[in-house]
Amino acid sequence: MRTPVAITLAAILSWTALVAASRVLLLRLGLDPWAFSFVQLVAGGTVLLAAGGRKRLDLTSFHRPSTWILGVFRVLSAASYTAVLAWVSVLEAGVLAAVNVPMVAAAVWLAFGRRPARGEWLGHLAIGVAILPLVAGLDGGIRHPAVGLMLLNEVCLVAGSLMAERHPDNLSTEPGARLRFTGAVLLVTAALFLAVRLAQGGVEGGGADAAWSWPLLIWGTVVGVTLRAPSMVLSFWSTRLVGAQNYMAAASLLPVLGMMLEQAAYAGGLIDVSRFRPETALLALGVVGGTLLVVAARIRERRTAVTPPR
Repeated sequence: MRTPVAITLAAILSWTALVAASRVLLLRLGLDPWAFSFVQLVAGGTVLLAAGGRKRLDLTSFHRPSTWILGVFRVLSAASYTAVLAWVSVLEAGVLAAVNVPMVAAAVWLAFGRRPARGEWLGHLAIGVAILPLVAGLDGGIRHPAVGLMLLNEVCLVAGSLMAERHPDNLSTEPGARLRFTGAVLLVTAALFLAVRLAQGGVEGGGADAAWSWPLLIWGTVVGVTLRAPSMVLSFWSTRLVGAQNYMAAASLLPVLGMMLEQAAYAGGLIDVSRFRPETALLALGVVGGTLLVVAARIRERRTAVTPPR
């Protein structure tokens, strides 16, 4: 049990560091967000394929339709999440994203027949109570564009997580196979990113020199290899070990941890703008509290199931 927990915790910490580092670099260097993400995906995917341990490049994952579908889900989730940040802060987006906890529980019940644990509904209710005030405070309430975009983002994340949990290459016990699978997903996502950008009018919007600078290429490669690639490997590994439900529940810690790193960067002078709001932080803590209730209910049911009657 310690290994799944350690892998899941490492995945959440790695994603938090990735988001915080990307935000600092984007703000300080004025990098193009799309180009920065694209370089990360290509660098991370290439390194993982090379680290797969085969003398001959194994392209099996690219031949599976599920790999490309997973890439589509990741592109849609990334695009919708980026659009959400045009209206709300990272912390507010994290609170809205907590809707994925009840969503994935319902999806797993419908898709795999795994019913939610008894008492789990209390945690889902607490999460909903934390989200509603934030939605009500937006202009137009539930009709605000950020709400619909975040729902699209979470549908894609939930579907992608469920697919990754059952993907043949992610079920392999060979570490090299998991590295090659994750690398393939990153490169497929990069290819789809490029296709979307070309459909929007080309990669030179805003000027090629402005987008493809040496700082962007260098930092995109560094972040892609040291943070993006490990984050994807750990998240897919965690999904395989603890299931999509528990991984998505653990991911509710991301906005709180991200807020802490962002405030540390602001205090250290790395960024000049802070979007911290105490009331939003309280809602984020409510989300974490609700998630803990959900996890506690699942642990309690699991222990009851394995404890023999007296």
